[in-house]
Parts: sequence; C-alpha cells; structure tokens
Amino acid sequence: MVMNRSMVAMLAAALGIACAGSGVSASYVVAHPGLSHREVLPVASALRPGARPWWSAFQSEALNALIAQAGRAAGAGERPDAPAAEIGVSAAYVAVVVQTLRLTYLESALIAVRRQSQLIAASAALHDDFSKELVRRETGAAAAMKKIDAQREANLAFLVARCGLPEAALKKTIADEVAQRRLPRFSASLPQAVPAALLANRDDIQLAASLYGIEPQALLVGTIDAARDSGDGGDSDPPAEAALPGYPLFPQAVARGRAEVAEALRRLQASNDMAADASGRARRAKDEFERSKVRMSRGDMSEVQMLEDFQGLMLDRQRLAAADGELAIAWIALIASLGSQAPVVLRGGFAPDATALRGRPGLVGSF
Repeated sequence: MVMNRSMVAMLAAALGIACAGSGVSASYVVAHPGLSHREVLPVASALRPGARPWWSAFQSEALNALIAQAGRAAGAGERPDAPAAEIGVSAAYVAVVVQTLRLTYLESALIAVRRQSQLIAASAALHDDFSKELVRRETGAAAAMKKIDAQREANLAFLVARCGLPEAALKKTIADEVAQRRLPRFSASLPQAVPAALLANRDDIQLAASLYGIEPQALLVGTIDAARDSGDGGDSDPPAEAALPGYPLFPQAVARGRAEVAEALRRLQASNDMAADASGRARRAKDEFERSKVRMSRGDMSEVQMLEDFQGLMLDRQRLAAADGELAIAWIALIASLGSQAPVVLRGGFAPDATALRGRPGLVGSF
C-alpha cells in the first residue's frame, strides 16, 4: 500500500489517539527490559523478503486474529484506495491497547489523589494550598480519562466495523492484554537502512513499472538510508533514479518511495529514542517509590508523601505506554511506506482462529 496522503493522515490520527497528552501535570510505567537494549542493525529481519508476515513481529495472537478477520470481512466491498487491512487494524489495535493501559494508570493515580484528600481532611494541620492542588489534580485526571476513553471507543468502533466481530469480544481481548501489562512491541532490531528492493511492493511503483513493461525488483538495488535519503532534492550524491528506464514515471515513483521510506525510518529512530528515555524515567520512578515504601514503614515518611511518589510512578508508566505506542505506530508507518500487498491472506499457523478472541478473562488485580 502506498504511503499516500490518506495513509499518512490515518497513521497520524492513530498516533495522536494513542499518544495524546493526558492533561495531567505529570504523566508515569514499569520499564520493559528490552527497551534500553535495542540494537541498531542494517536491516530488521522482519523486513526481509520471504519473511513471515510483518505483523507477526508484534507477537500478538489477538492482533493476528483481528487481521485475519479483517481480511475475510473486507471481501469485494473493499475500496481500491482504502488502507490495507493489516495497516489500519494494527494501528487501531495499538491505539486501543495503549489507551486502555493509560486509563488504568490514570485511575490508579486518581485513587491515590482521593486517598490523600481523605488523609488531609482528617488532619488537624492546615493544608489549604495542597487541598486545592489535589482538587485540581482530580479534576484534570477525570477530564483526561474522559477524553482518552472517547478516543478508545472510536478505535474500538473502527475495529468492530473493520473486523466484523462483537464489541464485547474485542473488549475482553484488550482487557486480557492489559491485565498482563502487554504493550505492543515490534520484535525486530531497529534498522538504519532497508533494502530498496522492498519498494517493489508499492502500488505506485508497480503501476509505473507495468506501463513500461519493467521488472521493478531487478532495478531497485542497494539500500534506503535514513541519513542519506533526505528526499529534499539535494545532489550530495548522483541520483540513482536518473539512470532508471521508464522516464519520467518510474524514476519519479522510485524517488518518491525512497524519500517516504527514509522519512519513516527517521521517525522510527526518533520514536525509539523517546521510548528509551521514557523507559529510563519510569525505572527511576519505580525505584523512588520502592524507597518511599521503606521509609514510610520506618516512620520516616508520611502516607501522604508516599502517595506522591506513587502518583509519579503511575504517571510515568502512562508516559511510557504512550511512548511505546508511538514507537509501534512508527513501525507500522515504515511498513506502510514500503507497501503492503492486498488482499490480506494469512496462511499456515500465523493466525489463530477468531475464537481466540472469545472467552478471554477480564481485567483483574490492582496496582
């Protein structure tokens, strides 16, 4: 699928929905160990031709089942310019999981705020200023949760319509993922470059090649590098497209594809850095909270103070969830820029039956 304007808009919307600010003064999750140890390799294995379907890198049976259902539900009614099922479904699924997880963290922070208000109300000391701050926090958290919940419902409605599955089944699946603190992570090494031959999957390049009887994959050599392929029309290197046949359509399509993939690579790398930073902050917040619990048990810290650190932990976890969501969306955007063949057909054991979406346990436990 070509990374055209409609595709860019769809992914940007999903990213905004997944990662929009909460409106709370600070926002905070347990860091996952692999985030700060991501390696940078020339090409991610999940992007090599002949590999398993790219969405299998998310290692989510629920996502596999949703994509399979979306492929079956699309049928003959699919518009030619509609995003491929796996692109739209993956982006919406990431958004829903992230939004649900953010809501759980905000709810935990809100419970802590209310507990602080109870403690202060029972205290003989004067805490007028802090009481006002707690009221402001409670109002802000409630407003943020309402906004995120509305965004989540919109994404759930998209998945219901796209996949043809009951909303109750989807919500049970999401609840199961969130109960196990599963964030959508793309299990592949961060690439600095990808093979240019993968551009042959793009619709615009296939169309331009067919007009001239060209075999595109044979002509797309080398790699696309995030640092070199700026797409700004500069001539630091002689344009390889100048020697390509099929002038002007095929060389133009190749140049446009290279620029879009390079930009997607840059955004992916930037998102990876932000996620790593959020992971570090969440780790530090976790350590601080553990120290606060020890200090409170010794009588060196009040419960009100300990709850401050707990709120910081919950809000930092929420930030990490949003950063991980942005990183997952950036992976999807990179795939979209490389082209996603349609119709979607999952073969072999890549996807479980749709019954995998039913009978999942609900959200259990508390923070």
